[in-house]
Amino acid sequence: MFLSAPFSRPAAWAVLFSLSTLTGCGSEDEKDEPAPLPGRWQLVTQHSINTDVTTGQVMVEQHLAGTTGDYLVVSASTFEEYRGNQLYFTAPYTYSGSIISMQDTNPRTDFSREVGELTSKKLVLYYQLPAIVMNQKVTIEATYSR
Repeated sequence: MFLSAPFSRPAAWAVLFSLSTLTGCGSEDEKDEPAPLPGRWQLVTQHSINTDVTTGQVMVEQHLAGTTGDYLVVSASTFEEYRGNQLYFTAPYTYSGSIISMQDTNPRTDFSREVGELTSKKLVLYYQLPAIVMNQKVTIEATYSR
């Protein structure tokens, strides 16, 4: 016979169906819908990698926790980054696809970021520091929350 005796009863099928349905559902806390970029974002962690530009060798790798004075304030048209409660830079921006494009005008500096993740509670940005110091490029992965 195709079905064994325990699964020939309707109650057994109901239990099996209930269990299979529950395993496919996650809690609402696990799901976080995409959200708009504007708002205040508190730095949680920053992972930086200094790489020699000629050899590609990793010189220094750091994981730093954010402090209460490290945050972003993003309006509909302006991006402001604070470090130690001091304004580090402010620039107008455009946001298209996954790229936040920003140019400081004096001196002309590219502060653009790539958005790796954006939800109502989490923002992950990837970028490269605009200046090469001592033949090194510095790439950053910064995680923010609100």
